[in-house]
Amino acid sequence: MEQFDSKNAFAYMKALSFERRSGSPEERKAARLVSGFVREIGLKARTESFNVDIFSLGDASIEVTAPYRKKYKAWPVGYTSSTPARGVKAPLVYIDNPAPSLLSKTKGKVVLLQGRLRRTPYRALRKSGAKAFIYINSPDRLAVGKLAYEFSRKFGRMPGAFISYKDALDIVKRGATRVKLVSRAGAQKKKSQNVIAEIRGTRFPEEVIAITAHYDSVPWSEGATDNAAGSALALMLAKEFAKAPPARTLRFIWCGCEEIGLVGSFEYVKRHAKEMNDVKLLLNLDVGGTIIGQVRAIVTGAEKLAHYVEALGKEMGVLSSVSTDVASSDSTPFAQHGIQALNLFRGGGGTSYIHTSGDTIKHCGPSGFDSIGPMAVEFLRRLGNSEEFPFKHGLPKKLQKNLKEYITERSGREYKYRGDSDE
Repeated sequence: MEQFDSKNAFAYMKALSFERRSGSPEERKAARLVSGFVREIGLKARTESFNVDIFSLGDASIEVTAPYRKKYKAWPVGYTSSTPARGVKAPLVYIDNPAPSLLSKTKGKVVLLQGRLRRTPYRALRKSGAKAFIYINSPDRLAVGKLAYEFSRKFGRMPGAFISYKDALDIVKRGATRVKLVSRAGAQKKKSQNVIAEIRGTRFPEEVIAITAHYDSVPWSEGATDNAAGSALALMLAKEFAKAPPARTLRFIWCGCEEIGLVGSFEYVKRHAKEMNDVKLLLNLDVGGTIIGQVRAIVTGAEKLAHYVEALGKEMGVLSSVSTDVASSDSTPFAQHGIQALNLFRGGGGTSYIHTSGDTIKHCGPSGFDSIGPMAVEFLRRLGNSEEFPFKHGLPKKLQKNLKEYITERSGREYKYRGDSDE
């Protein structure tokens, strides 16, 4: 296997491993760091700013008032509204399946939910006249709850809070029937930015392979594996190919505000819509760096690309699995233009802590890049220098269906597929 500078990749990762909440001063600091690293490599870095609404996490509490009395610590769900100063007092109902048919019968109640609200269930809950909702965290995890970025814009806001699994279990086991919810939520208009660098192709400069990685993190987390690792790997790829530019242009995009709903990549695609036909393929790097783990791939594209990736992975002996699906990452906005993507990541091990305070650098090391780094380099080298590009625009009809569900139900955005169909 070709030598890859894993120590340098890990150094980039360490430098970026601090809480970089979307739209925050720390996210801007990370953008400056990435831009500085790009310039050290010898490339030009530019930033494209965009406006974004950022939720704020105030205080919240849930007090059971019948048939027993007890107060529990809670936090506001992102992109919800505050309760009145004295809180919301209402009957409590626990629903373990957030189906629209069940949520439509919750008028005047506070709804305790197992699972997260997508567009159709959220609309049903809003229309039902429910007073508020409460998200339950997974066991042994405390991750910030939020609604999809677009939900409140289109369907309005309502009070919502999230609590630990332990407290939710206590509430359900003891048969709570009435609660008082107090939540102080809010949102502010901020700016974020994408960082962009390019290595111009030597023979086919008009043909572009894009490389994306988001550099923001969720609140309460230094986001080491998600996604300081992917940002670091993208930097190393830029450094590698700056020495010997391929035939095709490589365009690197470090995206802001991925964690609140792929906002940076959606903004990039919107701003550069006329250039999407030039993008032949996308390599997305999201999650990695762990000492214990496996290199995996999600191909958002045709079976031909999936087979190519699987064959390359077996040839190099580095890839544990390949699946074909829509990834919950920055490749998805590009997919609406029919741009096929390889989502390459290292999962397992410390990545089980993503979106929590446990996602720290202690799970990671240079060896976390030993397998994924050479594969990413070889993938780009082969496609960047191929005499004829082997993959065309377009997603299979099945993936178009999955893409529509993701864009509309999970993201709350309007869906419009602009690509061809590749069966």
